[in-house]
Amino acid sequence: MSRKRNPAKSKAKILQIGAAEFCSHGYSGARIERIAKKCKCSMRMIYHYFGNKEGLYLAILEAAYLRIRNEEKSLDLSTAEPIEGIRQLIEFTYHFFESNHDVLAIISEENSLRGRFLRKHAHVKAMTVPLIESIRTLLEQGNRLGYFRPNVDPVQFYVSLVALSQIHILHRHTLSIITSKDMSNTSWQEQRRLHVRDVLMDHLFAGAQNLARPNLQFEKQNA
Repeated sequence: MSRKRNPAKSKAKILQIGAAEFCSHGYSGARIERIAKKCKCSMRMIYHYFGNKEGLYLAILEAAYLRIRNEEKSLDLSTAEPIEGIRQLIEFTYHFFESNHDVLAIISEENSLRGRFLRKHAHVKAMTVPLIESIRTLLEQGNRLGYFRPNVDPVQFYVSLVALSQIHILHRHTLSIITSKDMSNTSWQEQRRLHVRDVLMDHLFAGAQNLARPNLQFEKQNA
């Protein structure tokens, strides 16, 4: 008896293996034949689900950003106190990239293509707008309470957060060599997490009016 095909499971497997193929060989070097072979399916099936090579890559790119945005929703920044909300966002972003190197790899590949395909995903940009607005709200609330410095641009802040959370992963091999520090070491990564958090929070606190900030016992809760 022939087994019934599970479209959702088949598509998920193609996306997973396809992502590894594009990350390993780049868009131009990726081959549908190799993906089909590793998926143990026909090329015809891949074309049926995704249309062509570009369609598969677009689906993989979209899935990467969807994973980030969907997991961010668990933060519920709209109800958070400003300091705690920003700290939660910092922790989430750092841990997300630490745990999802495949997302980093596919975004890095798209950057090498100058965002050629991401431009075709207008809704991916739309998905990011609520996050930026949540950051803006937290920064403004924190400033009104006197905890944060004034006029912090939410996009600048988010770009700094993403950069600080990624650089040691994207360049871990070369940085480990030139600094003689093993950046895959768990202890070093924990030091890095604390450093990223402190750099960003100290930037917001610098020049703030109210120095009597609430003690959120953040480190104990997130140890």
